[in-house]
Amino acid sequence: MLRAWDINFQPEFTAGRAVYLQIGELIAGEIQRGRLLPGTALPGTRELAKQLGVNRKTAVLAYEELLAQGWLESQNTRGTFVSSRLPESTPTAFAPAAGSQVEAPGFRWQDPFEPELLPVVPPGALVFNDGTPDARLAPVAALASAYRRVMQGRGRRNQLGYDSPLGSLPLREALSRMLNQDRGLNTTPAGICLTRGTQMALYLTARLLIQPGDVVAVENPGYPPAWQTFRLLGAELVPVPVDDEGLCVDELEALCARRTVRALYLTPHHQFPTTVTLKAARRVQLLALAARYGVAVVEDDYDHEFHYHYQPMLPLASADPHGVVIYIGSLSKLIAPALRVGYVTGPAAFVTALGRLRALVDRQGDTVLEQAMADLIDEGEIKRHTRKAHAAYHVRRDALADCLRRLPGNLVDFELPAGGMALWVRFRADVNVEEVAEELARRKVVITPGSRYYLAGPAANAVRMGFAALTPQELAHGVEQLGAVLHRYRS
Repeated sequence: MLRAWDINFQPEFTAGRAVYLQIGELIAGEIQRGRLLPGTALPGTRELAKQLGVNRKTAVLAYEELLAQGWLESQNTRGTFVSSRLPESTPTAFAPAAGSQVEAPGFRWQDPFEPELLPVVPPGALVFNDGTPDARLAPVAALASAYRRVMQGRGRRNQLGYDSPLGSLPLREALSRMLNQDRGLNTTPAGICLTRGTQMALYLTARLLIQPGDVVAVENPGYPPAWQTFRLLGAELVPVPVDDEGLCVDELEALCARRTVRALYLTPHHQFPTTVTLKAARRVQLLALAARYGVAVVEDDYDHEFHYHYQPMLPLASADPHGVVIYIGSLSKLIAPALRVGYVTGPAAFVTALGRLRALVDRQGDTVLEQAMADLIDEGEIKRHTRKAHAAYHVRRDALADCLRRLPGNLVDFELPAGGMALWVRFRADVNVEEVAEELARRKVVITPGSRYYLAGPAANAVRMGFAALTPQELAHGVEQLGAVLHRYRS
């Protein structure tokens, strides 16, 4: 038997936690670090209490807790000992202190991800994001009421169990009606798979499409999070340029003539980041090209609802007789980013396979939220909210444009987009956008240089400035700070 453990220090107990638990953690930590070996005798509870300056009941509770956890063992009248069933240890075996988290893993792994697209945002900063909705406009009361009704109703009917991996049937039915009536698609509820936002939809889609080494064509400039998803799955990305009529389909055709292209990812309605709309003639050419070469067209229609001057152009998927388009959409951009509801529709066999894959990643979505969203669609609340948000974003687009037009000289230029939630603002060639972004960050205004959106150069000297999430007053303040930074370039 090892000699009794001597306590030669006085621990400082913190308020808010039971002292006996802190004593137990102290002793367990000594065992983990190898300072108390198996078989070591511990002082009696009276002696322990005296040495630590606590009452004996506290010491008794600490020992009882450690006995229950298996750190200690009691040997009848001989006393209390470190458990002999613990493996022998050395002082370096448990290097981190008890309660700390290991920083580096003790196993092999890979981190294929690039740095985040957006910079670190200082507290209280005003952010011109890449085009997200204003959560302050969300129909919170109506959503909370619908959520509560669904939760109570399903609970009473014992319907809070597993649902289809494709997602809640009521929401798929509501989305099918919306897509068919408003966007010209020809869907059925069985041909729609719900996801937790468009990024999950894109990952599942890419996982079914891509094998390592496959060529995926992407817009340049384009949407980097989508590129990261394809790269993660081993795809070779090939950039296709974008001009003022959208994707250059002739360039894509030349690529398809040279190489086997597995998929094309694009944002034809309001191209990300430039906001241009893919023209009708190019749409016809693209669909024929995809059918001829067997290219899967992944259409990300992320902000279809927000078009301000005329009826929005219908999606590519609405004119797809060949079954080459996979259509991805979201309710998150419509209401608020925190509400993760996206969807995928396309050829029926593909959607069925997508549901099977989704079941491995996420057995099902938030069934209660999905049912609540279906109720809001059926009750007309989503349309009312869309009209409200549409009007607000239209005003904010014009407010940002007016502020930019008042900047001195010819330092910035932009085309007023017909829709969407952002402007693509180009700067004069001698303006260093990276330096402007750094100076603005010091003024607590955040912009993202346009170079971040390019897969291959040369990059435009530009910035994508989201306006939807900012009020006219916030937009005016942000542009005022931009004007102050640009003052040095006036000459």
